[in-house]
Amino acid sequence: MPEIVSLPKCLCKCRNNSSPISSDDSPSTRVFIKGLSLSTTEGYLTNAFSQFGKVDRVKVVTDRASKQSLGFAYIWFTCEEDAKLAVKKMDGKFFDGRFVHVTMAWPETLSNKRKATPYRF
Repeated sequence: MPEIVSLPKCLCKCRNNSSPISSDDSPSTRVFIKGLSLSTTEGYLTNAFSQFGKVDRVKVVTDRASKQSLGFAYIWFTCEEDAKLAVKKMDGKFFDGRFVHVTMAWPETLSNKRKATPYRF
């Protein structure tokens, strides 16, 4: 019989520390970063932002036709406090050759979904 392995729990003081981590689009753990260099990769963002806590997922938004970065990304943390720390430490900082703006992401609803447009530098 295979051994059952449980998911790691968040080590910080999350609201629900007793349940396993979920990768839902929870707005409390999702960070929005804009002003990125067009060459910034998801791996580079993961490495850079993992200093603030466990990064669950990273998504650099790209143009559907050309697959070129639009200059912004979303970063999901496993813990709300880690996400807030990343915003506090990285907002307005020089990152990968550009000054970036980092905020907590807005909750995604049907009314605010729209076509992504490139970030204007």
